[in-house]
Amino acid sequence: TNPAMLRSPLLLLAVAGVCNAFAPSSLASVRLPTQRATSLRTAPVMQASESADMTRRNLLAATAGLALGGVTFSAPVIAEGGNTATMKIKTAEGVEGDVTIQLYPDLAPKTVERFVFCAKEGLYDGTAFHRVAHFLKKSVLVGGDPFTKEEKYCYKDIKDKETCSDGLGYGPDGFFTSRVKQSRDDSKKTRATWDKGGPSKWRKDGLSQLKLEPEFGKIPHERGVISMRRFNAPESAGSQFIICLSDMTAEMDGNYAAFGKITSGLEVLDKIVGTETWKSPSPLIFTRDDKKPEATWGAWDQPVSRQGIEKVIIS
Repeated sequence: TNPAMLRSPLLLLAVAGVCNAFAPSSLASVRLPTQRATSLRTAPVMQASESADMTRRNLLAATAGLALGGVTFSAPVIAEGGNTATMKIKTAEGVEGDVTIQLYPDLAPKTVERFVFCAKEGLYDGTAFHRVAHFLKKSVLVGGDPFTKEEKYCYKDIKDKETCSDGLGYGPDGFFTSRVKQSRDDSKKTRATWDKGGPSKWRKDGLSQLKLEPEFGKIPHERGVISMRRFNAPESAGSQFIICLSDMTAEMDGNYAAFGKITSGLEVLDKIVGTETWKSPSPLIFTRDDKKPEATWGAWDQPVSRQGIEKVIIS
Protein backbone atom coordinates (compact mmCIF):
# COMPACT_ATOMS: atom_id res chain seq x y z
CA THR A 1 0.00 0.00 0.00
CA ASN A 2 1.31 3.49 -0.88
CA PRO A 3 1.70 5.59 2.33
CA ALA A 4 1.02 8.74 0.33
CA MET A 5 -2.41 7.39 -0.60
CA LEU A 6 -3.23 6.92 3.08
CA ARG A 7 -1.97 10.36 4.09
CA SER A 8 -4.47 12.27 1.93
CA PRO A 9 -7.58 10.94 3.72
CA LEU A 10 -5.89 11.73 7.04
CA LEU A 11 -5.22 15.27 5.90
CA LEU A 12 -8.86 15.62 4.92
CA LEU A 13 -9.89 14.34 8.32
CA ALA A 14 -7.57 16.87 9.99
CA VAL A 15 -9.01 19.76 7.97
CA ALA A 16 -12.53 18.58 8.70
CA GLY A 17 -11.71 18.37 12.38
CA VAL A 18 -10.30 21.90 12.36
CA CYS A 19 -13.38 23.28 10.62
CA ASN A 20 -15.69 21.52 13.04
CA ALA A 21 -13.63 22.77 15.96
CA PHE A 22 -14.08 26.34 14.83
CA ALA A 23 -17.77 26.02 14.16
CA PRO A 24 -19.71 28.06 16.78
CA SER A 25 -22.03 25.17 17.46
CA SER A 26 -19.24 22.81 18.38
CA LEU A 27 -16.71 24.89 20.32
CA ALA A 28 -16.48 22.68 23.40
CA SER A 29 -14.78 23.77 26.57
CA VAL A 30 -11.85 21.39 26.77
CA ARG A 31 -9.93 21.53 30.03
CA LEU A 32 -6.43 20.46 30.95
CA PRO A 33 -5.11 18.73 34.05
CA THR A 34 -3.74 20.95 36.78
CA GLN A 35 -0.46 19.03 36.79
CA ARG A 36 2.74 19.82 34.92
CA ALA A 37 2.22 20.01 31.15
CA THR A 38 3.23 16.90 29.22
CA SER A 39 3.70 16.28 25.52
CA LEU A 40 0.73 14.52 23.99
CA ARG A 41 1.89 12.43 21.01
CA THR A 42 -0.92 11.00 18.86
CA ALA A 43 -3.09 10.55 21.94
CA PRO A 44 -6.46 9.05 21.02
CA VAL A 45 -8.36 10.95 23.68
CA MET A 46 -7.66 14.29 25.33
CA GLN A 47 -8.10 14.32 29.08
CA ALA A 48 -10.67 16.63 30.62
CA SER A 49 -10.09 18.36 33.94
CA GLU A 50 -10.84 21.51 35.87
CA SER A 51 -8.11 23.81 34.60
CA ALA A 52 -7.91 26.65 32.05
CA ASP A 53 -9.85 26.48 28.76
CA MET A 54 -7.91 25.67 25.63
CA THR A 55 -7.56 28.40 23.06
CA ARG A 56 -8.66 27.90 19.47
CA ARG A 57 -5.03 27.78 18.42
CA ASN A 58 -4.34 24.91 20.80
CA LEU A 59 -7.45 23.10 19.56
CA LEU A 60 -6.22 23.50 15.98
CA ALA A 61 -2.81 22.11 16.90
CA ALA A 62 -4.35 19.23 18.82
CA THR A 63 -6.66 18.29 15.96
CA ALA A 64 -3.85 18.37 13.42
CA GLY A 65 -1.65 16.33 15.72
CA LEU A 66 -4.27 13.65 16.26
CA ALA A 67 -4.85 13.30 12.55
CA LEU A 68 -1.30 13.47 11.24
CA GLY A 69 0.63 11.72 14.00
CA GLY A 70 4.19 12.50 14.96
CA VAL A 71 3.26 16.07 15.96
CA THR A 72 4.11 17.06 19.52
CA PHE A 73 1.48 19.16 21.31
CA SER A 74 2.61 20.83 24.53
CA ALA A 75 -0.43 21.99 26.45
CA PRO A 76 -0.16 25.27 28.37
CA VAL A 77 -1.53 25.09 31.91
CA ILE A 78 -1.98 27.40 34.83
CA ALA A 79 0.64 27.30 37.58
CA GLU A 80 0.98 23.89 39.13
CA GLY A 81 0.02 23.24 42.75
CA GLY A 82 2.05 24.46 45.70
CA ASN A 83 0.79 28.01 46.13
CA THR A 84 -0.90 27.50 49.49
CA ALA A 85 0.75 26.92 52.86
CA THR A 86 -1.04 25.66 55.96
CA MET A 87 0.66 26.47 59.26
CA LYS A 88 -0.51 24.31 62.15
CA ILE A 89 -0.34 26.24 65.42
CA LYS A 90 -0.33 24.80 68.95
CA THR A 91 0.74 26.83 71.97
CA ALA A 92 1.49 25.91 75.57
CA GLU A 93 -1.65 27.80 76.63
CA GLY A 94 -3.84 25.67 74.39
CA VAL A 95 -4.28 27.99 71.43
CA GLU A 96 -4.62 25.68 68.45
CA GLY A 97 -5.67 25.99 64.82
CA ASP A 98 -4.69 26.20 61.17
CA VAL A 99 -3.42 29.32 59.44
CA THR A 100 -3.78 29.32 55.65
CA ILE A 101 -1.38 31.42 53.60
CA GLN A 102 -1.76 32.25 49.91
CA LEU A 103 1.72 32.37 48.35
CA TYR A 104 2.59 34.69 45.46
CA PRO A 105 5.23 33.03 43.25
CA ASP A 106 4.38 35.41 40.41
CA LEU A 107 5.49 38.40 42.51
CA ALA A 108 8.26 36.85 44.63
CA PRO A 109 9.32 33.59 42.91
CA LYS A 110 12.70 33.14 44.60
CA THR A 111 11.35 33.95 48.06
CA VAL A 112 8.42 31.56 47.66
CA GLU A 113 10.83 28.91 46.41
CA ARG A 114 12.97 29.29 49.55
CA PHE A 115 9.95 29.14 51.88
CA VAL A 116 8.52 26.08 50.10
CA PHE A 117 11.92 24.38 50.18
CA CYS A 118 12.28 24.97 53.93
CA ALA A 119 8.73 23.71 54.54
CA LYS A 120 9.18 20.55 52.48
CA GLU A 121 12.54 19.84 54.13
CA GLY A 122 10.79 19.93 57.52
CA LEU A 123 12.81 22.93 58.65
CA TYR A 124 9.71 24.58 60.13
CA ASP A 125 8.21 21.47 61.71
CA GLY A 126 8.28 21.59 65.50
CA THR A 127 9.57 25.17 65.65
CA ALA A 128 8.07 28.10 67.53
CA PHE A 129 7.60 31.84 67.22
CA HIS A 130 10.66 33.12 69.10
CA ARG A 131 9.63 36.78 69.02
CA VAL A 132 6.19 38.17 69.81
CA ALA A 133 6.93 41.84 69.34
CA HIS A 134 4.90 44.96 70.12
CA PHE A 135 5.46 48.65 69.62
CA LEU A 136 2.73 51.13 70.47
CA LYS A 137 -0.32 49.54 68.80
CA LYS A 138 1.60 47.40 66.30
CA SER A 139 2.51 43.70 66.53
CA VAL A 140 4.49 41.13 64.55
CA LEU A 141 5.43 37.49 65.03
CA VAL A 142 8.88 36.18 64.10
CA GLY A 143 9.34 32.47 63.39
CA GLY A 144 11.10 30.01 61.12
CA ASP A 145 14.26 29.48 63.21
CA PRO A 146 15.01 25.72 63.34
CA PHE A 147 16.99 26.24 66.56
CA THR A 148 13.61 26.68 68.28
CA LYS A 149 12.84 22.98 67.76
CA GLU A 150 12.48 21.09 71.03
CA GLU A 151 14.53 18.24 69.58
CA LYS A 152 18.16 18.26 68.51
CA TYR A 153 18.74 20.11 65.26
CA CYS A 154 21.99 20.00 63.27
CA TYR A 155 23.13 21.75 60.13
CA LYS A 156 26.36 22.29 58.17
CA ASP A 157 28.02 25.65 58.78
CA ILE A 158 30.05 27.62 56.20
CA LYS A 159 33.11 25.44 56.94
CA ASP A 160 31.06 22.29 56.34
CA LYS A 161 31.22 21.52 60.04
CA GLU A 162 28.13 20.12 61.74
CA THR A 163 26.66 22.54 64.26
CA CYS A 164 23.86 21.40 66.56
CA SER A 165 21.30 22.78 68.93
CA ASP A 166 20.33 20.48 71.80
CA GLY A 167 16.70 21.60 71.72
CA LEU A 168 14.60 21.88 74.89
CA GLY A 169 14.49 25.67 74.76
CA TYR A 170 11.28 25.38 76.75
CA GLY A 171 11.48 21.79 77.93
CA PRO A 172 8.62 19.33 78.48
CA ASP A 173 6.57 21.76 80.58
CA GLY A 174 6.47 24.25 77.70
CA PHE A 175 7.83 27.36 79.43
CA PHE A 176 10.93 28.82 81.04
CA THR A 177 11.45 30.69 84.31
CA SER A 178 10.05 34.22 84.43
CA ARG A 179 8.57 36.60 86.97
CA VAL A 180 5.56 34.39 87.56
CA LYS A 181 6.76 30.86 86.63
CA GLN A 182 9.57 28.55 87.69
CA SER A 183 10.92 25.85 85.38
CA ARG A 184 13.84 23.46 85.70
CA ASP A 185 13.65 21.51 82.46
CA ASP A 186 14.49 24.21 79.90
CA SER A 187 17.83 25.06 78.26
CA LYS A 188 19.08 28.64 78.43
CA LYS A 189 21.98 27.57 76.21
CA THR A 190 19.55 26.62 73.44
CA ARG A 191 17.63 29.89 73.76
CA ALA A 192 20.91 31.75 73.25
CA THR A 193 21.00 30.31 69.71
CA TRP A 194 17.55 31.60 68.79
CA ASP A 195 17.53 34.26 66.07
CA LYS A 196 20.67 32.68 64.55
CA GLY A 197 19.22 29.51 62.99
CA GLY A 198 18.55 28.74 59.35
CA PRO A 199 19.36 26.31 56.53
CA SER A 200 22.80 24.75 56.09
CA LYS A 201 25.52 27.14 54.87
CA TRP A 202 23.49 30.16 56.03
CA ARG A 203 24.55 32.83 58.50
CA LYS A 204 22.88 36.11 59.29
CA ASP A 205 26.10 38.05 58.56
CA GLY A 206 28.09 38.68 55.40
CA LEU A 207 29.95 35.36 55.65
CA SER A 208 26.86 33.38 54.68
CA GLN A 209 27.28 31.06 51.70
CA LEU A 210 23.53 30.83 51.20
CA LYS A 211 21.98 34.05 49.96
CA LEU A 212 18.54 35.04 48.70
CA GLU A 213 18.14 37.53 45.90
CA PRO A 214 16.01 40.40 47.27
CA GLU A 215 12.50 40.79 45.84
CA PHE A 216 11.52 43.95 47.67
CA GLY A 217 8.64 46.33 47.17
CA LYS A 218 6.21 44.12 45.25
CA ILE A 219 3.68 43.38 48.00
CA PRO A 220 2.71 45.95 50.67
CA HIS A 221 3.22 44.83 54.26
CA GLU A 222 -0.38 45.06 55.36
CA ARG A 223 -1.95 43.14 58.22
CA GLY A 224 -1.81 39.40 57.48
CA VAL A 225 1.17 39.55 55.13
CA ILE A 226 4.13 37.18 55.62
CA SER A 227 7.62 38.37 54.69
CA MET A 228 11.07 36.80 54.73
CA ARG A 229 13.21 38.20 57.52
CA ARG A 230 16.48 39.76 56.38
CA PHE A 231 19.36 41.19 58.38
CA ASN A 232 22.03 43.75 57.44
CA ALA A 233 22.62 42.75 53.83
CA PRO A 234 19.72 42.82 51.35
CA GLU A 235 20.37 39.17 50.36
CA SER A 236 20.77 37.91 53.95
CA ALA A 237 17.39 36.14 54.36
CA GLY A 238 17.57 32.50 55.43
CA SER A 239 14.49 30.65 56.68
CA GLN A 240 13.09 33.06 59.28
CA PHE A 241 9.93 35.00 58.50
CA ILE A 242 7.85 37.85 59.90
CA ILE A 243 4.05 37.79 60.06
CA CYS A 244 2.48 41.25 60.19
CA LEU A 245 -0.41 41.45 62.65
CA SER A 246 -0.62 45.19 62.00
CA ASP A 247 0.04 47.47 59.05
CA MET A 248 3.84 47.47 58.72
CA THR A 249 4.15 49.30 55.41
CA ALA A 250 6.08 52.21 56.93
CA GLU A 251 8.62 49.94 58.61
CA MET A 252 9.09 47.24 55.96
CA ASP A 253 7.97 48.26 52.46
CA GLY A 254 10.81 48.45 49.96
CA ASN A 255 13.24 46.67 52.28
CA TYR A 256 11.68 43.24 52.87
CA ALA A 257 10.43 40.53 50.52
CA ALA A 258 6.78 39.83 51.27
CA PHE A 259 5.67 36.62 49.58
CA GLY A 260 2.20 35.71 50.81
CA LYS A 261 -0.88 36.70 52.77
CA ILE A 262 -3.03 34.90 55.33
CA THR A 263 -6.46 34.05 53.99
CA SER A 264 -7.81 32.28 57.08
CA GLY A 265 -6.77 31.68 60.69
CA LEU A 266 -5.47 35.17 61.46
CA GLU A 267 -7.56 35.14 64.64
CA VAL A 268 -5.46 32.19 65.86
CA LEU A 269 -2.31 34.30 65.65
CA ASP A 270 -4.04 37.28 67.28
CA LYS A 271 -4.44 35.14 70.41
CA ILE A 272 -0.65 34.75 70.64
CA VAL A 273 -0.05 38.49 70.90
CA GLY A 274 -1.07 38.66 74.57
CA THR A 275 1.36 35.98 75.75
CA GLU A 276 3.92 36.89 78.44
CA THR A 277 7.32 37.85 77.02
CA TRP A 278 10.88 38.05 78.36
CA LYS A 279 13.99 39.88 77.24
CA SER A 280 15.54 38.75 73.95
CA PRO A 281 19.32 39.06 73.44
CA SER A 282 18.78 42.06 71.15
CA PRO A 283 16.06 44.48 70.04
CA LEU A 284 14.07 43.81 66.88
CA ILE A 285 15.42 46.06 64.13
CA PHE A 286 13.61 46.58 60.82
CA THR A 287 16.63 47.05 58.58
CA ARG A 288 16.54 49.58 55.75
CA ASP A 289 18.78 50.13 52.73
CA ASP A 290 17.88 53.80 52.28
CA LYS A 291 18.87 56.67 54.55
CA LYS A 292 15.62 56.73 56.49
CA PRO A 293 15.72 55.84 60.20
CA GLU A 294 15.28 52.15 61.02
CA ALA A 295 12.41 51.19 63.28
CA THR A 296 13.78 49.57 66.44
CA TRP A 297 11.48 47.76 68.85
CA GLY A 298 12.42 46.87 72.42
CA ALA A 299 13.99 43.51 73.23
CA TRP A 300 11.19 42.32 75.51
CA ASP A 301 9.66 40.03 72.92
CA GLN A 302 10.79 36.46 73.73
CA PRO A 303 7.72 34.36 74.62
CA VAL A 304 7.95 32.81 78.09
CA SER A 305 5.82 29.86 76.93
CA ARG A 306 6.06 27.90 73.71
CA GLN A 307 4.09 29.34 70.78
CA GLY A 308 4.50 26.29 68.60
CA ILE A 309 4.42 25.78 64.85
CA GLU A 310 3.72 22.06 64.62
CA LYS A 311 4.04 21.82 60.85
CA VAL A 312 3.92 23.81 57.61
CA ILE A 313 2.20 21.97 54.75
CA ILE A 314 2.46 23.09 51.11
CA SER A 315 -0.47 22.22 48.84
